[in-house]
Amino acid sequence: MRKIFIIVLLAWTFNAQALTDRELAVRNIERAIDIADATWEKCMIGTPDNMYMADSYDTANGNVSGPSDVWPLTAAIEAHCSILEAVMAARNSSPDLYASYFEIYTTRLGILIDNLDYYRGTYRLPSYASNRQWSPFAVPRSAKRNEANVTGILNVYDDQMWLSRELIRAYRITKEDRYLDLATYLAEYVIDGWDCWRDSDGNEYGGITWGPGYNSKHSCSNGPIIQPLVWLAQIYDGTGEETTYYYRDAKNDVRQETRLRSELYLEFARKVYDWQKAKLGNGSGVYWDMMGAVTGEIEVSRGYRRHVDSGAPGGTFYSYNTGTMLGGGAELYKVTGDKSLKKDIDLTSSAAFSTFARYVRKPGVYVFNTDKNAMEGFNTWFNDVLLRAYVDAEPFADGNVAKRAIDNHQKCLDYAFENHNRGNMLPIHLIDGWGEETRTKGFHQFTFASEYALLARRLLESEAVSAITLTTVDYTKEDDSVFSLGGIYCGKYSEIKSFLPAGYYIVNRNKIFIK
Repeated sequence: MRKIFIIVLLAWTFNAQALTDRELAVRNIERAIDIADATWEKCMIGTPDNMYMADSYDTANGNVSGPSDVWPLTAAIEAHCSILEAVMAARNSSPDLYASYFEIYTTRLGILIDNLDYYRGTYRLPSYASNRQWSPFAVPRSAKRNEANVTGILNVYDDQMWLSRELIRAYRITKEDRYLDLATYLAEYVIDGWDCWRDSDGNEYGGITWGPGYNSKHSCSNGPIIQPLVWLAQIYDGTGEETTYYYRDAKNDVRQETRLRSELYLEFARKVYDWQKAKLGNGSGVYWDMMGAVTGEIEVSRGYRRHVDSGAPGGTFYSYNTGTMLGGGAELYKVTGDKSLKKDIDLTSSAAFSTFARYVRKPGVYVFNTDKNAMEGFNTWFNDVLLRAYVDAEPFADGNVAKRAIDNHQKCLDYAFENHNRGNMLPIHLIDGWGEETRTKGFHQFTFASEYALLARRLLESEAVSAITLTTVDYTKEDDSVFSLGGIYCGKYSEIKSFLPAGYYIVNRNKIFIK
């Protein structure tokens, strides 16, 4: 018999520090809700069946601009998912929070996702190995549902990636199959954008262009799909569900084959990760913005898109491009145990902090760098991607750099909330404040709400495993399929307890395994 170690959660016990963490978590949830509610009231315009997010809001006079693009709207969906995850994590310790807000935020989440239809359209796409009709999401909003112009540069792959990520989270929270179906569809659309043409050595060129109308390949159009693909691989594992995969063989002939969704998605998550590390990594743990192309013209021959050579990597180091690789690497490490990923996590955790954080003497905190003003950039949300990556990577990164980044951002949010609060809206300069600026974006405010909720969930989940015991159980099964030991279930993947180190874990009747 081989022996496996099983960690069983015995009871909820808290020491003084854990109690303090719980109180902080509750306050974080309350502040997340305060910001999200204020932003919903001031920036969400229209009726439930025809609603859009204002691109900007003026705190001085209440004026709003026209509808945002689809990408900023994703931040609203993200914030609602984060708050729902937080109140679910608080259900036992703070049942009133769950009772008061779960239904409200689930309803609003459904409204947000339903109104994505105003960004959706249909067209035929000649891609590298298929020529099919697709219905992705456009950048700008249309006046009518499902009639958006999605041709050319009017849809980009990264928008589909961010949406897929949040739709998976929405599915996990609500168990609504339609959310999973749409998330899967968008992931398949992204996979279709992979450059599967092969070079003279028979290797795929790889990489995903910014969109079907671009030849440049960006960090933002590759890294964001890694984590959603791993999640989809987990969800479809054991279901036997299949999909058709289109590609080019060693002779560059078009081929197709039937693949298990779980295997294809995990394979592609790793392919994208390896490609971005090789092509867009700077060698020290951070990532370039993009690789330009030798031509801007999309080349199509015999109904298929042709490969166009890319230039050298360059551009600006943005925190989200490093964040998606840190978070994606952590997600892959959880399910593969590949030690090379562990080295990447350590390197990128440290490099990201030294690159994107700066020390502010008063009040003595590190703050993520942001834009000159709220109207000139997106670094506030870029930093959110890095923060959530630090939360994902914290269990695996050596040293305390991830915790340091997380704790400092908590302090920055609190400083802004307590010193620069305008009707439950925060400035993008969390320490320095608003200055002469009066305008903000719903994009940024939903970001702050999501961050507060994320920090709350992290504290609550860590608290939940403060008391554990280790026992040894003899077991003879020779594979890692789901099995039962005395009514306690073990399985392959962790969907919610991602902060735990490697091992077998059992939480009530939920099957969780981190390999």
